[in-house]
Amino acid sequence: MNSILNILLIITFTTTWVDYVLPIINKLDYKPFNCSFCLTFWLSLLTFFINLDTYILISPLILRIIERRLL
Repeated sequence: MNSILNILLIITFTTTWVDYVLPIINKLDYKPFNCSFCLTFWLSLLTFFINLDTYILISPLILRIIERRLL
């Protein structure tokens, strides 16, 4: 349950960052900060090394599925 919560937090933070915060800042317009998939990948990798839970590594895939409206 905790890993699902972590995945949802990563995806929520990433979409909020890329869609709403980044257009206001305009100074971090390079990868991985302007790409939702890249940012999700790096955040999930960082969270994986903190928690050592491999289930968190599917968060970029889930984000891509949600962005493509396949879910």
